[in-house]
This record gives sequence, C-alpha cells and structure tokens, in this order.
Amino acid sequence: MPYDDEKERPSWREIDRLRDRSPHTRRRREETQVERALKNKWLKERYLKEVEKLFAGKKGTREHEKALEKIHKSYGTNRFNKAVKDYVKEYGLPEDWGTLILLLDHRDEEIVCGALRALKELYPGKGPVEQQGFMSKVRVLSMTAKSEKVQEEALAVLDELQA
Repeated sequence: MPYDDEKERPSWREIDRLRDRSPHTRRRREETQVERALKNKWLKERYLKEVEKLFAGKKGTREHEKALEKIHKSYGTNRFNKAVKDYVKEYGLPEDWGTLILLLDHRDEEIVCGALRALKELYPGKGPVEQQGFMSKVRVLSMTAKSEKVQEEALAVLDELQA
C-alpha cells in the first residue's frame, strides 16, 4: 500500500544512516596509534630502525656510529690503524660491506684475515660491480701483502670464489 504523503516515507539515505547508528550492527574498530603509524611508510621505517637498534645491543648505540664514522674519516691517515683497533676491540669486526673493505688496508694481519672471511660471506649478496671490486682488491692483496698469512688467506678466498 503506497504512502499518501511522500514526506512520511524515509529516503534510502536516511534508512542507511539509521542502520549505521544501530547498536546491533558491527562498528568499525578504531585503529590504534601503532597501526596508523605502521601504515605510514616513513614512520614504519623509523619504527623498524629503532627496533633494530634495540636488538643490536652495543652496535645500536650512538657511540658505535661515531666509531664507524671515525674509521671512515681517518682512512688513508696515520690515525686509521688506531681507529680500527679501538673499534675491533670494543665491537668486534663490523658487519657492513664498505667498512670491511676499508679494513683490508689495516696493518694487523688478524683484522685483515677476519675482514676477508667476513667479506667472503657477504659476497654472494652483492651486485656485479661490488663483486668485481672485491675480487680486484683480493688479487692485489694476494700479490702485495707484506704478511704471508694475509697472502695465503687472499689466495684461498680467490680460489673459493672463482670455483
């Protein structure tokens, strides 16, 4: 039976609005602050970086960053060997490719051999340019290193990576 007065009949918009207000329908759950932050790319990256620092222990501190920076800035100077020794004594060998490459020019054969082994492990995940640069550096080390131990280690790395 049709309505006589068009005004009495609610529009579909009003019906939907009433349905949304009903306590019997599911309400959209409010997102927490963390969920909203994880949707934002910049905040997510920052959050993950902080979590990494938390699990990194000593290597996640500001002092660690300063020590790494000191190695990079002192490369090619007289202070380089001391900066590397201090870093290795405090934190062990670094884990990043660039710093390990720099350590190949250190005087101490133990540090150089350790860096060679660490770089050998990282080698498969690097691009062709980095791999080629590393192989060139190892070839030079195998021919010009003053320590026989370093020369032998370099030759072993070359043999293993070329096989």
